[in-house]
Amino acid sequence: MCLSTPTTATDTSNGDTKSGTATAAATATTSCSSSSQCPNAAACNLKPNQTPTQFDCNGNEKSLDSSIIHRKTATKDTATTNDNSNTSSSLGYSEENAVYKEIQKSAKDSKDAIATEEYKPKIRWPDLGAQLFLHSGAVYGLYLLFSAKLYTFAWLIITIWISGIGITAGAHRLWSHKSYNASLPLRIVLMFLFTIAGQRDAYTWALDHRIHHKFSETEADPHNAKRGFWFSHVGWLFLTPHPKVAEKRKVIDMSDLENDKVVMFQKKWYIPLFAVISIGMPVLTPWYFWGETLWKSFWICFTLRFTLTLNAAFFVNSVAHMFGSKPYDKNISPTESPFVAFVALGEGWHNYHHVFPWDYKTGEFGSYRLNITTGFIDLCAKYGLASGRKSVSPDMVKRRAQKCGDGSRFLTDEFAHKDAVWGFGDKDIPKDDLQELAKMK
Repeated sequence: MCLSTPTTATDTSNGDTKSGTATAAATATTSCSSSSQCPNAAACNLKPNQTPTQFDCNGNEKSLDSSIIHRKTATKDTATTNDNSNTSSSLGYSEENAVYKEIQKSAKDSKDAIATEEYKPKIRWPDLGAQLFLHSGAVYGLYLLFSAKLYTFAWLIITIWISGIGITAGAHRLWSHKSYNASLPLRIVLMFLFTIAGQRDAYTWALDHRIHHKFSETEADPHNAKRGFWFSHVGWLFLTPHPKVAEKRKVIDMSDLENDKVVMFQKKWYIPLFAVISIGMPVLTPWYFWGETLWKSFWICFTLRFTLTLNAAFFVNSVAHMFGSKPYDKNISPTESPFVAFVALGEGWHNYHHVFPWDYKTGEFGSYRLNITTGFIDLCAKYGLASGRKSVSPDMVKRRAQKCGDGSRFLTDEFAHKDAVWGFGDKDIPKDDLQELAKMK
């Protein structure tokens, strides 16, 4: 897979693996992953093609994942250790922790590995009930909207928009990806707006989102699109997560957010903040200021608003992982979706975003009209509230698109068809191709 960002390393395929394999071969504890690799299968009581589960051929307890053994053995090489320490600094977290938290040897870990293989998702009924309440309530709220006051409709649009900025500029681009720096006043405002959205606390949101990027489309991805449209869209919220998700939550470095007092304050007091800011304030404002009934205000300004905002964010996880072009990396599932960019305030340029997640714009092209969040951040930067906006050079983008993209990045380029030929006899056929054609005669 062609990625510019660090991806999950369930096994190593570079020189470190070779070093670790050679070291392992030199010891008397070499393990095997199947009877075909075992020098003494009979002693192991293995049937043909049977995989040992808890003990290797020397009677030692082993992990079910043989690639982990190679990784552990490889760490004995001093050069490898030094390389890993250099790499960890660029990743922003300790690679040693990232590995060894996965390879603790114990009977409990063996049972956990077996449980992972036998994982079957179960419905979390309270969460399913909440989703059913919200979505059915949203339908009722939409019905009531036709008889509500005009100011109530305007307030609905305003709260959807500002809470969306809290998600995109706050929880996503700032706290999940650190793509720019925000002053204390801006962080407080963004946290307030994000709390209106009610999509959990920013710390938890950012943790799962970092896992989504680092282990995208694997069992460790909280909303793995390979499990289907509805799972990635909403099912992941009311189904028990794969054990790998909980595993990776212990690996991702969150020290930057743990040192952010605004984030940790919201995390500590999230329940009362949610009650006041996400429910109370949006519902009571129409009732108090222009005499809307509390009944209509609740179903319109809470359930309808909450559900619309939630589904706009869901589209990024589902639609933008399944439908659209892949100009920057055709080997990953995220796509470019103008529709999602519109409803999610600029978050639909998802193929670009997964290739360059540190770019505060989350996209290469498009005006503020299809990327309102970028306009908001730029406005904050103009008045000194935001700084350190990270981006990608045009040359870097073109190199990646040429190397890994599906070709759609260059369809509108004035030189898009400079290498095209109409058939045999065209003078623009490359010389190498002409020479090979001559040999085929």
